[in-house]
Amino acid sequence: MEEVTNAPGTISPATGETLEPVPYTDAALIPEIVTRAHQAQLAWGHMTLSNRAKALHEVVQVILSNYKEVIAIMSQETGRNETECLMSEVVGLKDYLSGAVSAAKKALADEPIKLSSLDYPGKKAVIEAVPRGVIAIIAPWNFPLSNFWKSLFPALLSGNAVVLKPSEYTPRTGEWLAKQCASVLPEGLVSIVQGDGGVGRALLNANISSVVFTGSVSTGKKVASFAAERLIPCSVELGGKDAAIVLADCDLERTVSGIVQWGMMNAGQNCAAIERVYVENAIADHFVSKLATVTSKIRVAPAQDCDIGPLQNATQLQIVKDHVADAVSKGAQILCGGEPTGEGFGFSPTIIDGCESGMKIVDEETFGPVIAVVRVDNADEAVKLSNESRYGLNGSVWTKDISKGQRLARKLEVGIALVNNHSLTGIMPEIPWTGTKETGTGVAGSRHSYDTFVRRRTLFTDVSKKPDPWWLPSSPELAEMGAALVKRNQGSLSALLRLAGLVNKRIAAVKKFSS
Repeated sequence: MEEVTNAPGTISPATGETLEPVPYTDAALIPEIVTRAHQAQLAWGHMTLSNRAKALHEVVQVILSNYKEVIAIMSQETGRNETECLMSEVVGLKDYLSGAVSAAKKALADEPIKLSSLDYPGKKAVIEAVPRGVIAIIAPWNFPLSNFWKSLFPALLSGNAVVLKPSEYTPRTGEWLAKQCASVLPEGLVSIVQGDGGVGRALLNANISSVVFTGSVSTGKKVASFAAERLIPCSVELGGKDAAIVLADCDLERTVSGIVQWGMMNAGQNCAAIERVYVENAIADHFVSKLATVTSKIRVAPAQDCDIGPLQNATQLQIVKDHVADAVSKGAQILCGGEPTGEGFGFSPTIIDGCESGMKIVDEETFGPVIAVVRVDNADEAVKLSNESRYGLNGSVWTKDISKGQRLARKLEVGIALVNNHSLTGIMPEIPWTGTKETGTGVAGSRHSYDTFVRRRTLFTDVSKKPDPWWLPSSPELAEMGAALVKRNQGSLSALLRLAGLVNKRIAAVKKFSS
């Protein structure tokens, strides 16, 4: 293990105080970690889904019994207060697993194939879900515990082993999770490696069977390319630039409250945070004024009873500062916030009005407590501008006219389209969390995510005591039988009646040939 000082994860985001470094995993040790995972997977993969689910429920009980430990660790690593860590990453854990088990039952169930008894007498086929082996899960720092759930649970329910790779910015939360799993599950089934991109590359170069990656577009493309080279599956989620469309007939107070929630929660460090708001001119002045008033009330850590945390690291703080400065230089107006708090990596919750395409705050992922407001003439213009983004994760429409909202939401080029809410489905394990464009092709949650964790195998069984009539040898009767099959498919009743005799002749010929 390599001791790393002055590295990511060694500074408290809220206070700037120094944290004890977490040693990086020696890359030379990673192949052995993966080998042990394969060994542990063999027995686990042969267990029933029911027994695997029972073991995971025990893991969840251990986590909930010790939850105060992990929310303290998360608070230290992210700067969020413990209540926010509790509510966003722990409270829903038990229900999430229950939903994941329900999805697993659908995804992993055998699929019998109905075969024609006339064409395939005595034959049966079923499609089975087979675990892939060892799944690498590479997770980001914004939700250091719950980012693992959405892949860890289905991976284990499917019968796989898992190697976790937390972000180097939040290593301690991942370490804690791995220890809770190890206290219940077979040795080596859930392992962890710590470190930066070099450690991630070493993990990918080990004998893994599939990879789940959440992070930047540039790194995600490299991961996908590597997986293609290895011919292993990968699931990548690469961020977003989510838009909310606010129509003139919306419930103004609820809409403002919802947009503040999904724009500012976790200081906007959410791939599905609302970063762009397209509001119809008819209500724009009133809406923007109220949005700024509510946003200005938000308290940032380490303030007492804070509502949100700081940015997690200095790099992210600089990105937010740069985006805000770019918008102002191009004519946008800051209505509230717009600058660092002066403590740790805190940034004041910010509303910027008068934004337009060509500004970084509109075009690029900000990942901070900043909402860019773009005024539009009508809903069609809002949809058009929303779809110009290179990302496509969530998109929402806010209106009292539900039918109109649904019609517009279906026009958004996103993986999750919502009416009068945003980002909420990320905590629902039976709903697919997915996107399009540079958000990536990955799917988390629901039965639709399982191609990453299982391969499909066909089990074909022939219980017939007779040889098939098309087996060797070739003969005029075989050609005659083929012609009759073609005529049968064209609706010929006489050909259908002749087939039984031809089939019996062929079976007799095959038996004689092999005797």
